[in-house]
Amino acid sequence: MKLRIFQSDKGDCLLLQSRDGKNVLCDGGMARAYRAHARHLLPDLIGDGGRLDYVYVSHIDQDHISGVLQLLNDALDWKVFDHHQQNGVSSVREPDFPRPAAIGGLWHNSFRDQVGDNAGPIGDLLAASVPVLYGSAVPDLVDMAHDAENIANSIPEALKVSRICKPDLLDVVVNEFPGSAGPAKLLYFRDQPQSFHVGDLKFTIIGPTERELDDLRQGWNNWLNDPEKNSVAKVRAEMKKRVEAFAAGQFVGSPFDLRNWNGVKDFEGVTVPNVASLMFMVEEDDKKLLLTGDGQQDKILDGLDAAGFLDNGHLHVDVLKIQHHGSEHNMDRDFARKVSADHYVFCGDGSHGNPEPEVLDIVFKSRIGPASRRALAPEAEDRRFKFWFSTRADKLPTQSAKRRNFEEVEAKIGNWESEHGDRFSAEWVARDYRTLTI
Repeated sequence: MKLRIFQSDKGDCLLLQSRDGKNVLCDGGMARAYRAHARHLLPDLIGDGGRLDYVYVSHIDQDHISGVLQLLNDALDWKVFDHHQQNGVSSVREPDFPRPAAIGGLWHNSFRDQVGDNAGPIGDLLAASVPVLYGSAVPDLVDMAHDAENIANSIPEALKVSRICKPDLLDVVVNEFPGSAGPAKLLYFRDQPQSFHVGDLKFTIIGPTERELDDLRQGWNNWLNDPEKNSVAKVRAEMKKRVEAFAAGQFVGSPFDLRNWNGVKDFEGVTVPNVASLMFMVEEDDKKLLLTGDGQQDKILDGLDAAGFLDNGHLHVDVLKIQHHGSEHNMDRDFARKVSADHYVFCGDGSHGNPEPEVLDIVFKSRIGPASRRALAPEAEDRRFKFWFSTRADKLPTQSAKRRNFEEVEAKIGNWESEHGDRFSAEWVARDYRTLTI
């Protein structure tokens, strides 16, 4: 099993390859990063005559889906060019990028299928809140603006992904697993573990659950139907009122806080689309890779337990894709103790402080720390482990906050390597990608 870790800006972009030549693209990162680092390399990595057997979108956040949309647009551009060539039209220019590999299928819980006809109104209200939140210059509100803007931008991209896959365009089958009776509207963990094979790779869904998707749909509808948000004018008036309250020392929250909102009390601390992350355990013989998307730590543990992967309450895997770029909202000591790995993969570029230094500390001390902090799995005891990062500080804009964040990460990692080089090491993606082989 090989995992190609691409430069992906603040997002995730991973190519999973089996020993028998199967290929699964796990998220696509930001579109600009996909164009710069993955577009020209994927055909060569897959090889002549090969294909992307599946493309997997964990959830609709822009930093996961926009690179996939770019891939699909590239494939569509080449299909249009081929159509004109076959019909003797020579005036259409050949695309100036490599022809993408054929795509066998897409796994993606579309936003419209999650929330129904409210997808458009939700996006409109989110977009209306963004300039007011940014304009406040209040740190708490600016954080909310990041969340709202990300989702508002992601919704139309998610709708485009679904549209391009339709039979009249690319004709890519959506949500049909190998051996299944047909495509499913939504993919989720059912009452019994659901597993399938892509060549030698065995995939098992660990989340989301049907209840989580139902709660998410209800929460979105509650949020949308709140009378405080039923017009753009009210959006602006409400935000102005709350900014003024903050300035007076009376700020107590916002109806636009997408972390703690009506109808999904169990999802506190995690932005809304993240709780719907499609997550898999992938196995090849005795090797295990846990793909977590931007999942919430307790929901990941629940899914692992329900799928039968938590042996006596703990699990050791070969590779753990750290959830949500190393955000403090998605990692805690309990998770790090219960799930350990030989390789921890952090995808992100310092945006929004990710990976958080606190998260690095939590994971590191779960392997080299006091007994009360260490991983519970016997396999983790005194075993070497490695952190993988999808970029380096010198690849980020000078004087930027995210570069400063990553310089702090590199300094911390450097100290740990100096002190614990017999147990710990790190790898950084310095160019387009790095390959993790297990």
